[in-house]
Amino acid sequence: MRKAFTVCFPTEQEDEYVDEEDDLDDPELWHDLSLEDQETVDAALAKKQRLQCFAYTLQLVVGDGLKETKGTTSSLAKLSKLSSLLHTSTTFKDVFNAEFGEQRGIPAAVTTRWNLTLSQVKAVIRCEHPKLCHVLEKAGHKELLFTAREWNVLKELVDIMNPFGEATDLTQGEKIVTISSVVPSVLSLNHHLEKLKPQVRFLSSLVRSLQVSLKKRFGGIFINVKMATLTQNGTTAPFSDPVYIKTAALDPAFSLMWIDHHVLVSLEVKAEVLQHVKELILREAVETEQPTPCVDEEEQESLGQGEGLFAAYHKRKKKDVGTTLALQLSHYLHIADGQNVLFFWAMNMKVLPSLFKMAIRVLAVPASSPPVERVFSHGGIILRPHRAQMSDRLLTNLVFCKCNAL
Repeated sequence: MRKAFTVCFPTEQEDEYVDEEDDLDDPELWHDLSLEDQETVDAALAKKQRLQCFAYTLQLVVGDGLKETKGTTSSLAKLSKLSSLLHTSTTFKDVFNAEFGEQRGIPAAVTTRWNLTLSQVKAVIRCEHPKLCHVLEKAGHKELLFTAREWNVLKELVDIMNPFGEATDLTQGEKIVTISSVVPSVLSLNHHLEKLKPQVRFLSSLVRSLQVSLKKRFGGIFINVKMATLTQNGTTAPFSDPVYIKTAALDPAFSLMWIDHHVLVSLEVKAEVLQHVKELILREAVETEQPTPCVDEEEQESLGQGEGLFAAYHKRKKKDVGTTLALQLSHYLHIADGQNVLFFWAMNMKVLPSLFKMAIRVLAVPASSPPVERVFSHGGIILRPHRAQMSDRLLTNLVFCKCNAL
């Protein structure tokens, strides 16, 4: 049975891909359902498959790396105090603005979002080290002075973590395709860490910890591209669903180029991975394909389509024999050259009809949960206490318009 790739409550007819965190396990909601509805939910839960939130998993990877690394402790502690001082002391803020300008600042820390810590480090690095030391001495905060080693640690931290921040931002968009970026991002991050190993001076333990955690928490991706072996404990590796491989291949921005550049195996194994990805796409396209009856010339004439005053001027439509799925896939791989995924499939829906049907279904899966969480946030903003009498249909329509406005 084909699976519908949507983040919503599953129906009885289809399997559903849903986000990792939903309300189906809420006991209060469960008790409100009738016995018949509970049986329906049980049947739906048996069919659905869960996809993990990519952004949250990547945050866990970063947390694992920083937890195992002691070299950044003093630098990040001073950075946190400096940021708090800048947001609480008007005296220090005036001295800071006099030296660097009012447009320069350091964002406040948010413990639950590591990418804001990265933004803090970048903001400090943009301030020249001697000037920042001068400002701290002038304001009487010599305890926050960064040593040369601590400053270099912060610069090295930015070099290591920049791609992680880019991957996080890339997969949290609302009106762009995000699922196709998962596999290229993970493999690119692994390649990035592999290249940094001989280059880092202060944070080699961070690089090693990040790579170990990346391969552990995204193990299914590394297994699917034959960069790791299947575990024998019987559990399913995280991110092992083939939808990640298929969507990466069906995004013309990536196509199959990630196999050549970031799958770190021999050429023979790369060829096997390439063939496996093509077979996955063809198999999915066959399941998605809905055969349509063709109308030949005789049937057209019997239906009166050949009649009319200027019928002789019109070209007769020949019976459409179509193209095979293999030819469509070959043509797609030939013309895919970094184009925007939405624009590409809008322009090639008739040239690649079978692949198009598959693409619009699998590429609609969100890679992370923040876009779904924002939908609920919009609903809470719209349904204010003074609008409590609003009907559910009106609320649904208003949320739909808000979340789909251009």
